Amino acid sequence: MAEHNPTSVRDNPAVRHEQSDVSIRGIVIFAAGLLVAAIVIHIGLYWLLEFYKEESPQRAPVVTAPGTGEQFPPPRLQISPRADMAEMRAAQERRLTTYGWVDKEKQIVRIPIDRAMELLVQRGLPARKLPEKEARKK
Repeated sequence: MAEHNPTSVRDNPAVRHEQSDVSIRGIVIFAAGLLVAAIVIHIGLYWLLEFYKEESPQRAPVVTAPGTGEQFPPPRLQISPRADMAEMRAAQERRLTTYGWVDKEKQIVRIPIDRAMELLVQRGLPARKLPEKEARKK
């Protein structure tokens, strides 16, 4: 088996290192092109932002609380969505399972769904009276 001898590389003219690994000129041209492209893009984005800023309304729309007319303070974010959802579902459940007034002046009430279904089974669906012309045909 032949031993490795570092001096034998010098003796072999076919084994050499590359004389020019990296082109510095190419790197500089690429970096300059990249810099020019970045500057052009930033100038274009600035111009586009200014263009849209002139077209858009300057103030945000006023959002008021339903029924009160009070303005919501910004930001109008939900603080605890899980608690709000639980509260909303509890309120819906109360409305669906209890008696209460819908319109006291017109004497309209609401009844629990279970009771409404029982009454519907007992009494049936309300029937509409047919106009006289159609009643005579039958």
